[in-house]
Parts: sequence; C-alpha cells; structure tokens
Amino acid sequence: MSSHEERVCPDCGSHHTVLVARGLAGATDEADQFFRCEDCGRVTYEILSRTAREIRAERIEAGRSIRESGKFYTVRRVLKVGVNEYLVYLRPTKDPLSKR
Repeated sequence: MSSHEERVCPDCGSHHTVLVARGLAGATDEADQFFRCEDCGRVTYEILSRTAREIRAERIEAGRSIRESGKFYTVRRVLKVGVNEYLVYLRPTKDPLSKR
C-alpha cells in the first residue's frame, strides 16, 4: 500500500487514521504494520511479522481467515523475507465464514 493511500477504519468508517509503519531501524521499532483510528481507537493490522514456526503452527496461508487482537482478517499474501521471517499481508473482514 502506498503511504499516500487513504485508509478507512473498518469499524467506524472514519478517514482520521494514523499509519504506524513497521521498521526495526527507524523512528519505530514495530515488527508489524498497522493503522490506528483517531476517532474510535481501533488498531487495524496490515502486515504481521511471523516466524516459520508460527506460520506452520497457525496454518497461515493466503485466503485463510485469522484472528489478531480479537479482530478477524483475511490473509492476502505470505512473503518470506529472511532466514526465519515471513510477512503476512492482511485485509480486515467482518465475517470469517464468508470465504468458506
């Protein structure tokens, strides 16, 4: 996603969101990337960092629904980026059973 792309809160529909980009060597030490809604406070994940063991144990693969911090997401893509790191790209979903 482009940093200029507008993000909308999936809960309240607000456009007042702040991106917290992942970056282990910059202004933040976040392993995951998410945005926070300034109106309702929801944190919505876009990218999760996972180890190979977590990928296998949680059966994370494209198209599956997962739960992160109490909210449901659909996995868009899983990308191996290091010896033992995978990036999991997510899309918020309201009904985890809609893809089954």
